[in-house]
Amino acid sequence: MAAKYFKIKIKKGVTLLKVILNVHPNIEEEKIEIWVKEMTPNIDQIVKLVHSQEEMNIITVMKEDRSYILNLDQISHLYVENKTCYLVAGQEKYIYKHSLKYFEENSPSSHFIRISKNCIANIKWIHYFEVGFSGQLVLKFKNDWKEYVSRKYVKELKRRLN
Repeated sequence: MAAKYFKIKIKKGVTLLKVILNVHPNIEEEKIEIWVKEMTPNIDQIVKLVHSQEEMNIITVMKEDRSYILNLDQISHLYVENKTCYLVAGQEKYIYKHSLKYFEENSPSSHFIRISKNCIANIKWIHYFEVGFSGQLVLKFKNDWKEYVSRKYVKELKRRLN
């Protein structure tokens, strides 16, 4: 089969990337190659889009020696406790084998935000927040879990919620 050529345009008249698509029924391994002079924010977006389609719309977690596959929309938050990363979906708590930093860097969802050194929250799951006894912001999720927001992250959280 013949190769298909097309161009990705970011603005009218400005070509971002020339794409060559080869369709072969006998190909053993599908792959995408991107050749660029330098890494730019636009190229980084394309790479993240491809990566997100590959694996990060779903996430694999563990609980009691079983593996579970969850959709990102099911997750209220992730947190670290005793050097173990946990993920909360509904009322259930699962073990997430990667770090919070890994999740931040690889998640395609824009609904997650860091709220403390040890926690990332899904904005869609936030029910309300209030000021606690010590003056610290307490975030309450729709599944009745709660987490504390560090002062360092309050400004960004408020910005994202507005």
